[in-house]
Amino acid sequence: MSQALLRSTTPVVQPPVAFATESVVAWQRVVSRSFVPLMVDDLSDDHFAGTIRGRVVDDVFFSRLKVTPHEVHRTRSLIDVSERLFYKITLMINGTGVLTQDGRTAVMLPGSITVYDTARPYSLRFVGDMDAVIIMFPRDLVEPSPDHVRAITAITLGREESLTRLVTPLLTEISSDFASLEGPAATRVVHTTVDLISALLSTAALSRATESDPGHLALMLRIKDYILANLGDSELNPDAVAKSAYISTRHLHELFRQQGTTVSAWIRDQRLDAIRRELGDPMHAHRAIAEIASQWGYPDASHFSRTFRGHVGMSPSAFRRAALRK
Repeated sequence: MSQALLRSTTPVVQPPVAFATESVVAWQRVVSRSFVPLMVDDLSDDHFAGTIRGRVVDDVFFSRLKVTPHEVHRTRSLIDVSERLFYKITLMINGTGVLTQDGRTAVMLPGSITVYDTARPYSLRFVGDMDAVIIMFPRDLVEPSPDHVRAITAITLGREESLTRLVTPLLTEISSDFASLEGPAATRVVHTTVDLISALLSTAALSRATESDPGHLALMLRIKDYILANLGDSELNPDAVAKSAYISTRHLHELFRQQGTTVSAWIRDQRLDAIRRELGDPMHAHRAIAEIASQWGYPDASHFSRTFRGHVGMSPSAFRRAALRK
């Protein structure tokens, strides 16, 4: 289960998009609107051509790009005017490329996966035609913290890694038919995919943990796994979590403070996000709201309703009506 926060009031599945152009200016405009503000340089001797197909589901943008030789630059000035920050991963289908970020350079080969962070400058260079699947998602959807993800930006995750082999067929299949991402199945597929990506990034980050941070990521992943496995326990609290990890409650609070949140807030957000998914799923339409809330650690219906309204902006029943109507 991913670290999905309450990003929107209802799950959003936008219509598939497709665009093709032979103008590098038009291409820069489209990719800047579709992803984040970018600069694009043509390397194709004035024979530029680019196509993009994609779909946004619950804030996650799945896309498939086929482009002639070009360069992409994400500069500090472009970052400063960006409204939101994301992670992007690229799965190369055909062609080769070079990704540079954080002083590292990764060669992007067919079958490999690379990750980069739109919060910091990066560049991409493709000297030949390229065909790639690109997934862009909010940074809070994966378990590793920004500091840990920073250790694997511009690192090639090759086909020899087991999770890469697991993620690659799924991303390839999704990119072959974006129109199939419809209805309740769409959000389920997206969250499953993001969970796999999160596991891939966590494993990669663990293998590259620095000596100055021994065991920190492993500890945080173990703590979060414990929380997610016990969300339905209404007695779940910081003391219980700290005890499960054999650390002091004070240390636990410091670990979450370093990630810009608190233990209680993280538990609450995971519970509310799980409830939000089930309230918006027609497969659970027959279940009482109180039953769903109790399953995820809120046995007191009044307390749950106040908490939900305070963080989502509407009552659970209004949320369910809006979500099922969509």
